[in-house]
Amino acid sequence: MAQHFPRLATALLLTLMPAVLGACGFKPVYGTASHDSAVGAALANVQIDPIVDRNGQVLRNNLIDRFYTDGRPANARYRLAVALAATEEELGIQKDATATRARLRLQASYELIEISTGQVVYRTFSRSIVSFNLLDSQFAVLATRQDAYDRGLTELADDIRTRLSLYFARDKQ
Repeated sequence: MAQHFPRLATALLLTLMPAVLGACGFKPVYGTASHDSAVGAALANVQIDPIVDRNGQVLRNNLIDRFYTDGRPANARYRLAVALAATEEELGIQKDATATRARLRLQASYELIEISTGQVVYRTFSRSIVSFNLLDSQFAVLATRQDAYDRGLTELADDIRTRLSLYFARDKQ
């Protein structure tokens, strides 16, 4: 009987958890609740400013893919200004002072600005840390470095979308 107690307790906990989370005001960001459509509409009303250099363009395109389901807004309510910074650090130093691995740190600082007033309504930053191999072939290093940037920029876009979704979900309540 004692060995069945943990299973029974787990089953009871899993059964009661949705009711407990609902009682405390927990609502999933992604789902079919009515406020989710309001969050999606709010994201669709954000104009994304151009971001400098090629990696900034890739980040902006990733954000556009995540924000706009029915095309870009004609009369956006908000403007998103993003500043992107990247640093690379060599790791895995061998005896001959060559590196075999590198770490890429990407940081996007961004502000959500209400267009009608020019007021910053939300300001924060997102980070992504990815690593890649430094190989003997120069072409292979370029390919792995670009893949690391692409992975990092995708993570940043996902994080920015999540943070802004949470902001709009809290703002709508």
